[in-house]
Amino acid sequence: MWLAALKPGATERCGLRAEHVWGIMKMRDKRWGKWSGKAWVVLLCILLFAGCDNKKEEKVKGTAAPAEAPMESPEDDSANLGAWTRAMGSVLIELNEGNAYVFGGYEKNRDNKSGAAKILKSSWGIKSKKDLLKKIRELLRTGDRTAFREEAKDMNAMSKEKLKIAMKQLSGDMLVHYQMVQHNWKAWKKKGLLAWDMCRISHLAQWGYIADYLTLEEAQAVMEPAIRKCRENFASWDEVQNNWLDGYCLFATIDRKAANTDYTVRKNLYQELKNEQKEGQPLYDDQLFQQEVKPLPGYSFQKVMKEGLPAKKPAATPKAEAKPKTKAKTSPEETTKPKAKAERADSEY
Repeated sequence: MWLAALKPGATERCGLRAEHVWGIMKMRDKRWGKWSGKAWVVLLCILLFAGCDNKKEEKVKGTAAPAEAPMESPEDDSANLGAWTRAMGSVLIELNEGNAYVFGGYEKNRDNKSGAAKILKSSWGIKSKKDLLKKIRELLRTGDRTAFREEAKDMNAMSKEKLKIAMKQLSGDMLVHYQMVQHNWKAWKKKGLLAWDMCRISHLAQWGYIADYLTLEEAQAVMEPAIRKCRENFASWDEVQNNWLDGYCLFATIDRKAANTDYTVRKNLYQELKNEQKEGQPLYDDQLFQQEVKPLPGYSFQKVMKEGLPAKKPAATPKAEAKPKTKAKTSPEETTKPKAKAERADSEY
């Protein structure tokens, strides 16, 4: 089968994010009676994740079908980054008819290299190794979970009565979106969408490997922070996959309770993969959560990032000016220095 294109959601393409709409929702009159108008912002289209919409799947033209890959994955057995990466990206790889037991999902050949590069370019705007690493770092630092937390915070700040009234004004995709915000917060709190973002890094790392933007060792090394986040916040693959699935519902505006959706396809596929694991060759090994993360000798996330994202050249130091004979008066801007912002906890990424 052709390699399917990974597509970002509609809001990422048009610049409209759901939190902007929620801000409009809150601009009501103080009486909380009638709304100031009936002209609501409507989502332009249903959000899609990873280009795997069963009803209308977009394909990349000109790429070869992946050959039957060997069941042995090429990663270094002395580390466990490969095992983590394959499990984190397994459902999407299998959904695109790849082999989740093999790092990258597809055989490395010229056609698949071209196909993976096209996917990364058209779906993520990634045209180079530098672009790929920047996107991975972005997902590590913020991802979709940051906007989710802001929306959940706004909703939690409202009284139950006002929130109930606000939700009654919604319908269709908008209603589903905020129902999924509520569900993710109730189920996961601040962990909501964490596995969703981290598993997307797995997809990027593996596609980057097939596209030859990353070597096999680099593709495993860039996964280390994402793997550590999953290990620290979850206790099993059921938790990781359910968090990813719930995040997908929010991203793609899918009601978890609806039947025959892309959510149910992914959920059922995970259960199928889990049930069909072979003894001695588990795809979802829960023991990984009890083991220490084992990096590749000689490779690290920081090293790959440093080599792939060269540091910016420091600005040229201006020449010192001659001191005036008389002391000049200082302006308020000169005497009042702004306080430095606190660094993010994940700034190391």
